[in-house]
Amino acid sequence: MSMFPRLLMLISLALGVWGCATTEPVKVETAPVERETFFYVGAIELPLKSSPEPDSSIVASVSLNDRVQQLERRGSWFLVRSEDGRQGWANDRDLELRPISELYVRRWGVSLKAEPQKSSKSLVRLRTNDQVTLLEEKPKGWVKISVPRTGKTGWLELSDLSLTKVAVRRVIRSKSGGTASAATEEVVEEAGTIPEEAPPSGVPSLLEPKPAAAATPPAKPAPAAEPHKAKPGMFEPL
Repeated sequence: MSMFPRLLMLISLALGVWGCATTEPVKVETAPVERETFFYVGAIELPLKSSPEPDSSIVASVSLNDRVQQLERRGSWFLVRSEDGRQGWANDRDLELRPISELYVRRWGVSLKAEPQKSSKSLVRLRTNDQVTLLEEKPKGWVKISVPRTGKTGWLELSDLSLTKVAVRRVIRSKSGGTASAATEEVVEEAGTIPEEAPPSGVPSLLEPKPAAAATPPAKPAPAAEPHKAKPGMFEPL
C-alpha cells in the first residue's frame, strides 16, 4: 500500500475519534409525573357536599372504606371522586389513608346472619359494643365480620355497626314499675347513639340490680330480772 492512502486512513480515523469525544449528549425532555392521591372513607355513611362548607347542600354519599380520589384541596376540605363517579367535598376528619377493619355493634340483640339477607339463618345474637373485625363488604349495605367474643363469622348490616363504642344506658326500675333513674356510662359516639332499650314493665333487666332483702327486725330485749332480796341476818333489826 502506498503512503498516501495510508495517510488518508489515519486522518479520517483521527477525525472520527475527535468527533465522538466532542459531541454533546442529547437532552430528552420528559413530562412531569403527576401522582394521584387516594383516600378511604372513614365514616359509616359520608355525605359529599357541593362546596367546602359544612352547611352546603349534599350532592352524593359514599360508604365506609369506599376508595376516593383527591381532585382538589382547600384547607381541611378535599374534593373527591369515587370509583363509580360520585363526586363532592369531604372534610379530612372523615377520610383515612387505610381501610378501617375494627368496628363495634351498635345495639343489643342484633342477629349475625349466615348469608347477607334478613331472611337468612341467625347464627348468634350480639351485644352492644361487641368488637368485630371487618372481612368483606359485599353486597352493598352488608358486611362480613368475625366476632372474637363468640368465635363466629357471619353477615351483618353496616347500619348496625359503629366506629366507636356507643353509650350504654342502665335503667333501674322501682317496685311499682316506674323508672327511678337512668345512668349513662362508657364512651358516647360522636354521631348519635342507640342506647339499649329498657325491658318492659314487670320483666327484670339484665343490668337491673336485684332488690335488697328485707332487713330482719331486731329481737325484743329480755325483761329485766327482779333484784334478789337478801334474807336479814341474825343480828340485823327486822
